[in-house]
This record gives sequence, structure tokens and C-alpha cells, in this order.
Amino acid sequence: MRRVIATLPESMPELCLIRLGIQVRSVRAVFYAIRLARAIDRSAAEAIVAGAGLLHSERFSLGRKHFGVWQYWRSFEDLEAWSHRPPHSEWWRQAVERMRTKGDLGIYHETFLVPRDRIESIYLDCAPAGLAVFGTTGEPVGSMTASRGRLGRG
Repeated sequence: MRRVIATLPESMPELCLIRLGIQVRSVRAVFYAIRLARAIDRSAAEAIVAGAGLLHSERFSLGRKHFGVWQYWRSFEDLEAWSHRPPHSEWWRQAVERMRTKGDLGIYHETFLVPRDRIESIYLDCAPAGLAVFGTTGEPVGSMTASRGRLGRG
């Protein structure tokens, strides 16, 4: 079994993690939400290429009517700067307007600022995901084989 652990790069004192979710209430909203998700994917790819501070973005699904993206940002300041300019500001305004006029979907975001010493991860026989995509990876040995050790509590 292949085991990999990942940590934040040394240059990062904390991780800014955001979960952006979309909940749909009608078939029409599903098609709109799919277009919105594609716009989010495109803008995320642009942010990564531009060095705007987005380290990784990946979709999640909690069923056919609830899905979204997890994004890993270098800092809250990077996230905030990006979110106040196009393309994010454009698709966000359009989505809010649709919610006001049609009421057929809901959007939320949750932001987490996580100090580097409060993050631990292990990937067992997995393709790189989450922190393993952009973080510093290695093999778990000794105390690093358990969550307690990776969090410095062992």
C-alpha cells in the first residue's frame, strides 16, 4: 500500500480553505448551476496560472442537488483580492440576481483559516488530492504514521 503525507509549504503559516456550495431546487437550476460550476472552474484555472494565490481547486458533490468546490488559498488576503474582481465578481453577481429573481437555487461559502500546526493528512493508495496536490509530500515514518503524531500531539 502506498502511503503519502502532505504538509503546507514552509512559507505558509496558515491555509485559507473555502468551500463554495450550490444547492438547486429545480431542473432549470441544475443546468444553470452546471454552467456556473464551469465558470468557477475556468476562473480557478486562471487564478492558478496568474499566481493569484489559489493553490488548488476541486469539485465536491453531496448528491444531485448539492455540489460545489473546495479551494485552497495561500492567504485570506489573496482570496479577498481575487473575489472582488472579475471573473469572480461577475458570476457571483449573476448568481445572486438569479437567486433574487427565480429563487431556484442557493449558494453559500464557508471560509476556514487553519494554522499550519493544525493540519494533518494522509493518503492511502490515492491519486493526489487536496493538500497533496500543492503541499510538501513525504512518506509517513515513526510518529508521522498516526494523526496524533502529524499534529504534534504524540
